[in-house]
Amino acid sequence: MKKGCAIYLVGFSGSGKSTIAKVIGRMLECPAYDLDDLIVDRSGMTIPVIFRKEGEAGFRQREAEALHSVSNSGLCVVATGGGTAVPPENRRFMADKGWTIFLEGRPETLLARIQQHLKNSGAVAIRPLLDAAYPLDQIRALKHSRQSAYALADWTVHTDRLTTEQVAAEVIRAVELLNHSAEPPGIEDISGVPGRHSVDLDSPPPIVVAAGPWTYQAVVNWNQLALLGTQVSKLLPHARRVAILTDSNTWERLRQPIRESLESAGLAVHVREMAPSESVKTLDEVRAIHDWLLGMKFRRDDVLLIAGAGAIDDVGSFAASTYMRGIPLVKVPTSLEGMVDSSVGGKTALNHPLARNLIGTFFHPRLVWSDVSLLRDEAPDERRSAWAEVVKYAMLESSLLRDQVVGVSLFDQLERSVEQLVGLEKTTLLNTIARCVALKAQVVSGDERDLGQYRIFLNYGHTVGHALEAATKYGILHGDAVAIGMAIEARLAVRLGLADPEVEIRQNNLLSRFGLPVRLPEVSVDLLLERIDADKKVFGGAPRWILPVAIGRAVVSSNVTEADLRSVIKD
Repeated sequence: MKKGCAIYLVGFSGSGKSTIAKVIGRMLECPAYDLDDLIVDRSGMTIPVIFRKEGEAGFRQREAEALHSVSNSGLCVVATGGGTAVPPENRRFMADKGWTIFLEGRPETLLARIQQHLKNSGAVAIRPLLDAAYPLDQIRALKHSRQSAYALADWTVHTDRLTTEQVAAEVIRAVELLNHSAEPPGIEDISGVPGRHSVDLDSPPPIVVAAGPWTYQAVVNWNQLALLGTQVSKLLPHARRVAILTDSNTWERLRQPIRESLESAGLAVHVREMAPSESVKTLDEVRAIHDWLLGMKFRRDDVLLIAGAGAIDDVGSFAASTYMRGIPLVKVPTSLEGMVDSSVGGKTALNHPLARNLIGTFFHPRLVWSDVSLLRDEAPDERRSAWAEVVKYAMLESSLLRDQVVGVSLFDQLERSVEQLVGLEKTTLLNTIARCVALKAQVVSGDERDLGQYRIFLNYGHTVGHALEAATKYGILHGDAVAIGMAIEARLAVRLGLADPEVEIRQNNLLSRFGLPVRLPEVSVDLLLERIDADKKVFGGAPRWILPVAIGRAVVSSNVTEADLRSVIKD
C-alpha cells in the first residue's frame, strides 16, 4: 500500500465498523482488529466500568495505546471507536500508517443498529456517552461534534442502504483507488473537541450542546464543585485568570469550594459582586463590567465565570459576548430556572423600559456546570416558581423531539414525582433536570438563532408571562408569570378548538401541585395587551402564540384575535 499497510475504519457507533472489519479481514486474508474488544480484553473491564473508574480521559489513553499496538503487524484492518478519530494525534498516526475510511450513516440508522446490538449483547454493549434520556438526539448532537474529524478521512462510504458485504467491497475498492491516487496538497488539520467530563454513574451523562461556533457540554451533577477548576483548565488550557460575576449571598456560600477548585488548577481568581435583581440588566452595568475587566488587563483567553442565576447570568453573558468581541464563558447556575433553561442556549439579555429581555445577543458558554445540590440553598419561593419551566418542557416534549418520544413521557413522570421533586430527592431531581437540559440542547442545536423552526416553542407561556412582568413592573416572579401565561394559552387553545379541555385541566393541576398560580392577579387588561404587542415574537404585526394541542404537543399560531385574548383574560 502507498501510505502503509493498515485500513482504519472510522465513524460513529452503529456504523458497522466491527462487523465490516471482520468481513474485510476474510476477503483480504489479513488480521482484523477491534479496538474496543482489545481494550476490554487487556483491561479486564467493560467500557462502562473503565469510564466509571478512569473517566473518558483514561479510556482515550487506553484506546490510543491499542491503536498503536495493532498498527505494526503488516496488512490489517482496524475497527476504531466512535471517538478515536477526534484527537489530532490519532488522526496523524493513522494517516502515517495507512488509509482512513469513514463509514457514514444517518442518525436514525445508527440508533436502530445500536439498539439491535444492545438486544444481542446486553449491558456490555452500552456506550457511556450515548446513555441519554433522548438517545436519537444525543446521537445527532455528538455525531455533529465529531463530523469535522470524520470529514478528514481519505474516503467516505455511505452505509445506510448497503449490506455488510457491499460496504466491505466498497472499502476495498476505495483502498485500491487510493493506492493509485496522487498525493493531495497539504491539508490543514483541525483541533479536536474540548475535553469531556468523566462519566459518573451516579449522575446523568453530560449533555452535548452542538450549537454556535463550538460544541460544549452541560454537566448535571451533585456536590462536584471541587472538580470545576480541573475541568476549566482542561477545556481552556491557556487561561490564567478567572473573573467571577456573582452576588454576595451566592459568593458567601460558594467562595471556598469555587476559589479552592480554581486556584488549585493554577487559575488566579477575581470577583465582582452584583445585585441579583433585574435592575442590573442595563448598558451602564455592562460598561462597568467592561471597565473592571480592563482594569485587571483581562485577556481574550482568560475566563469569565458566572456563579449565580437570573439577572446576573443575563447581564454577565451579554458582557462576555461584547468584551473584545467575545471571551470564554463558563456558567455555574445556582437556581432551578438557570439549570433547566437559561444557562443553556446562548441567549443574553438586557431590559428596556417597554419590555423585558429586548436587547441581547447570541453567545454560547464553553461549559455549563450545574451542581444540583446547590438548590437546597435556593430561596424556596424562587425555586417554587421555577417549576413552571419544567412543566413547560413537559407540555412541549413531543414537539421539541419531532414526535420521537421513547418511554415514559416527561409529563407523566412529573405527575408521578411532584413530591420527590419538591422535596429535592437527589436521583429524581438529577434525572428530571438533565432531561429538561437535554430537550433544550436539542432545540438549540436545531434552531440556534430562534428563527422559528423549533426554538420558538420554548416561548410557551412567555408571551403573556413577559407582558405580565412588564405590566407589574417586575413585581411578579418570572416562573409565576410563565405559569399564568401557560394557563391563558391553554385556555386559548381550548377556546379555538385546538385542544380538549382535559389538556388544560391536566396542565393546570400539575402547575398547582407545584404551588404555581394559574389565574391572573389584578392588572390592567389594556396595559397587558400593550405589553404583549411589544413582545419580541411579534411577526408580521401579530404575536405568534404557542398553543398546546395535546399533552406534549403544541402548534404555533398567529390566529388569536384580540377578542379571544380579552375573553380569556377576563375569565
